[in-house]
Amino acid sequence: MDLKAQTFTLEGVAASLLILIATYTIFQSTVVMSPSWSEFNNIQLKQLGYDILRVLDNPEGGNSSLRGFIDNLTCSDGRYFAPAEFSSNLSAILDSLHTSGRVELIWVNESRIETAVLSNFSKIPTPNTVRVSRFVVSSNDCLPNAMVVEVRLTLWR
Repeated sequence: MDLKAQTFTLEGVAASLLILIATYTIFQSTVVMSPSWSEFNNIQLKQLGYDILRVLDNPEGGNSSLRGFIDNLTCSDGRYFAPAEFSSNLSAILDSLHTSGRVELIWVNESRIETAVLSNFSKIPTPNTVRVSRFVVSSNDCLPNAMVVEVRLTLWR
């Protein structure tokens, strides 16, 4: 019996198993894409925006909730005003995060897409902005024929 041949055969089998296990591990592991440093702030700001809308989407929040804000929205001369409670809460959140924000309402009126910007939050955004949105089922006389309203929050620092 040739012991050298058996050793080379076992070595070949062990090497092929090692390559097979390494290949399986590489293809079965999850791939995590980390953003480049220039995008990190935008991703963080976008997540904060989603968190802000999630907090404001409390159905029991009254005028400070998204639905309460749309139900109690007032308008005059093409300007739209949120209830004072909603405006003060959103302003406090944005100030604590050292961000500026713009709130837009978008809805479909028959066959047209209508847009309204809240007067309290109508600043002109800078080029480095992020947008987050949430859909709310509500209606108001200021938003004709609106059944579903998209609340779009634009944030920048």
